[in-house]
Amino acid sequence: MSTSNISNTALDSRNWLDLPDEVTAKILKKLGPVEILETAQKVCPSWWRICKDSSMWRCVHVTSSGDVNNMRYMEKMCRHIVDRSDGQLIEITIERLDYDQLLPYIADQSSGLKCLRLVRCFDIKSTLINDIPKLPLLEEFELTECCCLPINLIIKAVGKSFRLLNSLKLNRRLSLSEKPCDDDALAIAENMPGLRYLQLVGNKLTDNGLRAILGGCPNLESLDLRQCYDLRFEGNLKETCVDQVKSLKFPCASSKGGNNIPHFLYCIDCPDEEEWPIPLSERDWRLMCMELGRLEI
Repeated sequence: MSTSNISNTALDSRNWLDLPDEVTAKILKKLGPVEILETAQKVCPSWWRICKDSSMWRCVHVTSSGDVNNMRYMEKMCRHIVDRSDGQLIEITIERLDYDQLLPYIADQSSGLKCLRLVRCFDIKSTLINDIPKLPLLEEFELTECCCLPINLIIKAVGKSFRLLNSLKLNRRLSLSEKPCDDDALAIAENMPGLRYLQLVGNKLTDNGLRAILGGCPNLESLDLRQCYDLRFEGNLKETCVDQVKSLKFPCASSKGGNNIPHFLYCIDCPDEEEWPIPLSERDWRLMCMELGRLEI
């Protein structure tokens, strides 16, 4: 028998159940939580035991299709995941779910949570402000394209509750018709002095708001200003950004590479909800600002 035939026979006879539990768990984690709960854990008693372990549920991403029935099902699934974690949940991403209904449940059972990401959650109300103090160890917080209370109110509540917070992402769809506004930027500057990582894709802040952030967040290491087209960078503001912040993305920077802009953050002023043509060149950015009356040459 040739060497290749012997190798093939060995592979064919390999029993995957003989793998160490930690290796099997690492493989199973490549699946989403739904696949684990609906399929993987039912394969055999060994996998069932591994999937029941709370360490499997420390970092999860729960998303729905957006259909009402699927959203209700995934909300129940999310509660089940929180139960499985047995208080060990440290990172959760929730997408397209009624977070206002889920937050009290998550906060009551996951006081050790360090990272909370909310993506396209369209019903965030006062519950977020009322229950978020129950997560004292939170270090990373994200709101991406969420319909909720005024963002500046949420920023103030988060800043007062989490002195360990070092990463904030507030991403929204670009709108050219909205007026510039520094409310979010001023709330960040006044309430989050310990920030190291800040992402503000599509924000309407102006130079005044950016200066406030640079002054109020002296430890800032990474700043993402992509699609923040109300910034003019007058005076020495651009040089100040470069000198103070190690990793910096300007409004016209490419969306490719690390920390991609989510594909659904298209320009809401574009016809037929077409994706905004990113990146703009610096020349195109300046021309667009001139047309909007926000840049003089």
